[in-house]
Amino acid sequence: MSIAMAGLAFVAVAVSTVAFYIVYAVLERMRILPPMPSSVADTTGLDLGITLAAAGIGIVLALVIAIRLARRIVRPLGAVGDAARRIASGDLATRIDAVPGTHGEIALLIDDFNAMAGRLQRMSDDVKVWNAQIAHELRTPLTVLRGRLQGAKDGVFPLDDALVTGLMKQADGLTRLVEDLRSVSLADSGRLELVMADVDLAAELAEMQPLLLAILAPAGFELQMTLEPVNVRADAARIRQAVLALVDNARRHAEACTLRIAVVSAGGAATISVSDVGPGLPPGFEGDAFRQFTRGTSRLGGSGLGLAVVRGIAQAHGGDVVYQRAPGTSAFRISLPLSRPN
Repeated sequence: MSIAMAGLAFVAVAVSTVAFYIVYAVLERMRILPPMPSSVADTTGLDLGITLAAAGIGIVLALVIAIRLARRIVRPLGAVGDAARRIASGDLATRIDAVPGTHGEIALLIDDFNAMAGRLQRMSDDVKVWNAQIAHELRTPLTVLRGRLQGAKDGVFPLDDALVTGLMKQADGLTRLVEDLRSVSLADSGRLELVMADVDLAAELAEMQPLLLAILAPAGFELQMTLEPVNVRADAARIRQAVLALVDNARRHAEACTLRIAVVSAGGAATISVSDVGPGLPPGFEGDAFRQFTRGTSRLGGSGLGLAVVRGIAQAHGGDVVYQRAPGTSAFRISLPLSRPN
């Protein structure tokens, strides 16, 4: 690069000099400029010497400047290239240290590269965690199923209705786990399938009341619903899935109480809230509550995917879900955009 810039400086000086002589000769031939008097000494040689000296000085200056500029450009680009090769070889912890004297687009390139490398490392770590967690979540129900079936085969357990019912519950748990895994993975990749239609949230949740009571009553919960008619553009089945996940989360982790479900509209959005008087999420856990395979309590039960499913469904609808704590209560709130009037 430095040699090219030096050559460019020499060419510029040479072209300027030649152009000057050509223009001067044309003007003299057209008698716009008077010819050089015979009494004046010919200074062509001196002019050429001065021109060559100026060209030499220009080349040296251009070379010095080009070398310094090339170092400032090539050094960070070389660092980016070296880091890219290390990442390609599997070292995702690679980062580019700050290169002195870089700013502007080069500094922005280094920052973007480090951010990209960080995201790649987090994605790789998440994949490893997913694989381990999925294996862990599947191992227990599969072990129970295999043990019961082996026991029935060997005559240890009678193959009666109670055993079949227990096996069906384990199969149902596996089915829910697989569906939750599928929903979370599709939501994270932005490919969660939605069958959109105009939905009245109040009517939709009112229809769910018998099912919700059947889930809550055996655990000692009561249900109170405050439903304001609100129309949204949504997938009704996915909304029901999100509400069921929040209700099941409360059933598992909250103390027996009156579970309150409300639908309201405000600020251009519809909000579905599920609140209880249980212990709520531990302080500082709110930011991790919606991540996959995270649990806020030591209570047994659940796969740690329910809240991640809720978040994925809400965000796929252009909304979100938040956790809010108030004195004596804790609530999860799903916000959804209101339907636009036709």
